[in-house]
Amino acid sequence: MRKLLLYCLLAMMTVCISADKLPVLRVSFPGSFKKDMDYIHGNMSLTDENGHVVELPAKFKTRGATALNYSMKPSFNMKLRTEDNVEIDSTLLGLRSCSSWILDAMAIDQICMRNRVCFDVWNAFSKLPYPTSYGGRNGIIGKFVEVYINDKYTGIYCLNDRVNRKLLDLKKVKSGETGDTIRGGLYKHGTTDYGDQSTPGFFCDYTVYVPEWHDAWELTYPEELACEAAWEPLVNYYKSKKSYAYVSKNFFEDNLVDYALFIAAFSISDNWGNKNSYFSVRNMRKDDDKAWFVVTPWDLDTSLGGSYNGSKYGGNYTSWGVADVFKSASPPFSTCLSQASFKNRLKQRWIEAREGALAIDSVADRLYKYCDLFYRTRAWQRQRTWMSTLKYKPKHCDDLRSEVNLVVQWYQNRFAEMDEYFGVTATGINDATNPQSLKLDLDLKPVRDRSMVNGLYDLQGRKIKNPVKGHLYIKNGKKILY
Repeated sequence: MRKLLLYCLLAMMTVCISADKLPVLRVSFPGSFKKDMDYIHGNMSLTDENGHVVELPAKFKTRGATALNYSMKPSFNMKLRTEDNVEIDSTLLGLRSCSSWILDAMAIDQICMRNRVCFDVWNAFSKLPYPTSYGGRNGIIGKFVEVYINDKYTGIYCLNDRVNRKLLDLKKVKSGETGDTIRGGLYKHGTTDYGDQSTPGFFCDYTVYVPEWHDAWELTYPEELACEAAWEPLVNYYKSKKSYAYVSKNFFEDNLVDYALFIAAFSISDNWGNKNSYFSVRNMRKDDDKAWFVVTPWDLDTSLGGSYNGSKYGGNYTSWGVADVFKSASPPFSTCLSQASFKNRLKQRWIEAREGALAIDSVADRLYKYCDLFYRTRAWQRQRTWMSTLKYKPKHCDDLRSEVNLVVQWYQNRFAEMDEYFGVTATGINDATNPQSLKLDLDLKPVRDRSMVNGLYDLQGRKIKNPVKGHLYIKNGKKILY
């Protein structure tokens, strides 16, 4: 019994400890991070919330076009190595075992969480159209950490895994007596590796493909066998991308529906053209759906009213209308949007999603969860103190909770706009023509009287003492918007 009590006490102490701090990543290497640098070798030490430490050799390189303007808080790639400089996988912070990691500085995001929140939503909302070892996940996962670069504090980062062959379960290159056969393919839309994108062709030893003017792709897999054959699926796509007959037989339409709806709901303008997405095929040598394309999102930091340079904040957010999102689509989405059946699938998917992963309370809860984490661990206060010493600063806000409240309000309005576009209410189809009758028609009324706080419960049935503006609660058996 005493041993059991001691065990429980230690477990409770561990929970308290882990609730009061973020993991800490320390990276060290000769010199400093620079724009357009090659990988530089050094070491990493990661201490989790409970004091457990992982130490490994690693190599590092800055990443991200816009983020390179923020040298005081650079985003960077981290590749784990052995003492003999051999690639090694490691499970960091309970995430999947991987050798290559991303440290996202979130330097253009005032609230330091848009990318993480939206990938959390995406992963809950949309899965791969086939089973994998990672539950069909079609996006990155990550955890927030505080980072020291060469013993200098650089604030809050998000440690993310990567979109790669393993995650998407793409077939490896097959070696045989007659040579190597390329099977799986992974292509990243948008690149800074090649500057002059005005002339179509293959560049940088076949690691870059420019099929059209200023429309470039990077070969992510098989990068080690970059050649024209590796690009075969994408070359064929560009020949027929405006044909619905082709698109419907070479893409998973559920995947396209989810991606289009997600972009519209979160107003992610940076991911709707010629950048920030991946196309992949599991096995281009097959004649069945294993050779079909899957679309995977990337870099979601311009979401939720944000902008590419962090200039939108304090309630002044981007206003890219839902209708304009769909009007500005490019293939394969514009090809599908010419079909009434695809538009109907979008509407039906919205009816489902608005009660699930894309519901106001679901999105708001994710935002407030990370807001609470930053305050509870005092990481936000430490980052603010550090930034106060800088002449040039990353984008940031002093009052995180107030800014998150405004972002939640932005999403409430966006949700209403999505409803208006699709003519949908909480009960299904709305035939009303007056737009005001469609605005946030959830059979909910915002609570204005503080006395109504008594008897409030969250959606899990827990009594609430300090309700948060913009959250959904239950009172007298009915949902209310506080």
